[in-house]
Amino acid sequence: MKKIILLIVMVFYTTLSFAQKNRNRAEVFLQINDAGTYTVYLDNEFVGSENGRFRFYDVYNSNPVISIYRNNIVIFKKNIAVVQDQRLILTYAKNMGMRVIKQLNIYRNVEYALDDFDNYNNNTSDNAIDQNYTEVPKSLSPEAFQQLNKLIKDESFDDGKTKLLQVASKSGNFTTEQARILLKYYSFDNNRLVGAKAIYKSIIDPQNYFTLADLFTFSSNKSDFLSFLNSK
Repeated sequence: MKKIILLIVMVFYTTLSFAQKNRNRAEVFLQINDAGTYTVYLDNEFVGSENGRFRFYDVYNSNPVISIYRNNIVIFKKNIAVVQDQRLILTYAKNMGMRVIKQLNIYRNVEYALDDFDNYNNNTSDNAIDQNYTEVPKSLSPEAFQQLNKLIKDESFDDGKTKLLQVASKSGNFTTEQARILLKYYSFDNNRLVGAKAIYKSIIDPQNYFTLADLFTFSSNKSDFLSFLNSK
């Protein structure tokens, strides 16, 4: 009887170990563009790097906290959304914050398909066509964003600010944080709502756009904004 119980326990732990090793995972890679010495944490795991590239391979938490330290001082910290079986590639710069660059499927036809940072490797089977590949459009360059930021800041009327946003969004994209900076320049809450809706289609991280609800002074505008997002 003891042997049977021992055998059952061994099978249980073997199965549990196998399941843990083979459960869906994700990867998170980060490129820091500013010079300096950094350490990056993803939840409790940390990585150092001499070339500004940080790699986390076995990520099981779908909403981990990423923290960036420079000289042992935290300079950036936020939750990020991670998709199982995908590599999330991020970039960070002090003047731009954190942006999503790409999301790549880790496997193609059950083969590990990625290179050492931000693309598919050359050894992947030619027949492995990935229909779910997603490359997130890049946001405005730092130079273009600074120019737009100045134009909107200097524009006296909210209607003019909205027109500038509409023109810029036809040829460029925004992160949620960039939108936050620009929408703060509006004088009136109702017009801010118009601007927020106008550039929604050009937001490269729409999953974060709901966080702009705190920009609205009036609850009616906040409710309208959230209802707008809910309809998308």
